[in-house]
Amino acid sequence: MANAEKTSSGSDIDEKKRKRKLSNRESARRSRLKKQKLMEDTIIEISALERRIKENTERCKVARRRLDSLESENVSLRSEKTWLLNYVSDLENMIATTSLTLTHSGGDDENVNAEIAVGDCRRRPWQEYSCGSLQTLASFKT
Repeated sequence: MANAEKTSSGSDIDEKKRKRKLSNRESARRSRLKKQKLMEDTIIEISALERRIKENTERCKVARRRLDSLESENVSLRSEKTWLLNYVSDLENMIATTSLTLTHSGGDDENVNAEIAVGDCRRRPWQEYSCGSLQTLASFKT
């Protein structure tokens, strides 16, 4: 009977080894599946992030072009503002000069017409501004 007990206890040990091997194989299979799933999820996430980077890069390029355009327009508007301020200042000086001339000449109509003819830029401000060394409004806009 000792032999029979050895055989049954030997088969118990063999059965335990077999169950442990099966358990280890199943655990290894689950581990491989888990690792594969993690790898697939990481690849999907990388693809999504690369797509977002591409979209954001394109948006950044569009925003940069818009910024450059606005900066250029701002420079142009500032230049136009300076030109207009100078133009208004010159006109105010001409008005002051004309007023002084009219006051000194007695205010007759012939002197007024003579002053206006000389100050041609006051009559046609859309034409070349010949009273000073500034650009014309028409040439500035083009």
